[in-house]
Amino acid sequence: MEQKHRIVYGCYSDVWQYGQHDKEQLKALSVEVIPEEFSPQMKGKTFCPICATPLSRTPDADAISKNNITAHYKHGSKKKYPDSIKCEWRVNAKPGLNYESEEIAAKAIENKELAIIHSWKSTPPSGDGNDIVDTGEYDRTAIQDENGPNTEVPIARHNGKSFSLPSNISTVMALCMNFPANLSRGFYFPNSQYPMLLSDQLYSTSKLTDDLPKKETLFFGKIIGFRELSARNVIEVESSNDLVKIYTDKSYDERKHISKKSKGSYLLFSAKLYSESDSVYACKVLNWGAYSVLPKKYDKYIEALR
Repeated sequence: MEQKHRIVYGCYSDVWQYGQHDKEQLKALSVEVIPEEFSPQMKGKTFCPICATPLSRTPDADAISKNNITAHYKHGSKKKYPDSIKCEWRVNAKPGLNYESEEIAAKAIENKELAIIHSWKSTPPSGDGNDIVDTGEYDRTAIQDENGPNTEVPIARHNGKSFSLPSNISTVMALCMNFPANLSRGFYFPNSQYPMLLSDQLYSTSKLTDDLPKKETLFFGKIIGFRELSARNVIEVESSNDLVKIYTDKSYDERKHISKKSKGSYLLFSAKLYSESDSVYACKVLNWGAYSVLPKKYDKYIEALR
């Protein structure tokens, strides 16, 4: 999916300073700010969540309001901030993350910069239950697998080497927890060509064309309808054409609190689409771990990817 502006959000901090503090400290000492939330006092105090170099917001507020221009962040000079040269969120950066050795990839997993997904969990941890806690967030114990099977991953993009690495995520719900941080992490999905940032792998259903992706893809779209059939449910999401129908398991929707009340929320789902009619695309997503509603508080981040 092509993105003209790739920096989804910046990290604003009054405490952390470039060149004086460690990159690893940035996220803990900052708050996420999308371009539309940027204010003059944040100038010089907003940094890229990936390379930690200073960001600037362009255009200024007057130009946005007068010319209806989309606000966006940009990196500073490569000469002044060499750490930004290889940043994956630079506009012209090549897609895909490259790890030269198994040790480097394993360290990235340990630092939570990379996650490997062997497959989407087919059934929930138990036959009944609730995937949502009282705060409305997904229950971490129900959706993450810290001891998943090792997976052969083509982790070195340039030479095609494959390494056996531990998988530790098996649900789309895990991607939705702390969603902003996950956008700047690398993920290897089942049968991917190589690991990529999550922000580069989310495919908006509002950008679908007749030339559908040939393989299973991680899509997202706003829910516009929900229907209960005799054997399945149908979640309907917006599309560039008409709509996309996602056929799901009734009991799984109930666990995830997906219903008619979910209209207006964003759905993330991993699937291979097909044409059900001239104007309707469809898919069956029957694995419990392969789809999830994004918590509403993260809407502003995913809307930047539409």
